[in-house]
Amino acid sequence: MERKQKNILLSAAVYLVIFIVYNLIVFMVFKNYNDVFWISYGFMIAAFLLHILCVFLIFKNTSVKAVFFGIPLLSFSVYFVCAEFFCSFVFMIFKTMANAKLALTIQALLLCAFIIIAIISIMARDTVQSVNDKIKGNVSFIKGLNVDVEMLMQRSTAPDVTASLKKLSETIKYSDPMSNSIVAVQEQMIMQYMTELRSAFDAGDMALVKDICGKIELLFIERNKKLMVSK
Repeated sequence: MERKQKNILLSAAVYLVIFIVYNLIVFMVFKNYNDVFWISYGFMIAAFLLHILCVFLIFKNTSVKAVFFGIPLLSFSVYFVCAEFFCSFVFMIFKTMANAKLALTIQALLLCAFIIIAIISIMARDTVQSVNDKIKGNVSFIKGLNVDVEMLMQRSTAPDVTASLKKLSETIKYSDPMSNSIVAVQEQMIMQYMTELRSAFDAGDMALVKDICGKIELLFIERNKKLMVSK
């Protein structure tokens, strides 16, 4: 946590230095400020702040990249700042000849285009993250069941029971990790049978253990077929 806070403070210091240097250059180079100058200056500051906001949103979740047509949002953010810097600087240079409405329109369009790209990129990233989280949850469900079966295998002393548990373990291991409402009934029944399987094993009823293994295996086969059809 201390390292993260240190990085945040260092990044803030860098951006503060850039902001100060930019202002020193602008107000030392240009004089006789008019509407075109202040419009351009305002859009440049807005671009700078928007870039910082994008950096914050990007690094808040680094597990999935925010991209737009394959280009990372961070790169787009840098391109946008550079484009706005060039555009605003040109208008500042020709502030006496440029039209305020033209300066406002061009830079507003540039800003709006980037905001749209940023929103789409972050929405796409959040959607991918949601899918990834769901997959991780389903994988954990499958792995948890397999761990339970493997633990029973280790405790088993009867070869025929071990063979049934091993076959069930293989079925679980290679089952589709995805899930949806179509297989909710099968998954609920699997969980119920797993509870019965552990109880039967602890009670020493190995005939029932083998019977339940077969039922769970059939449920997994049915679940996997339904998932395949629903894709």
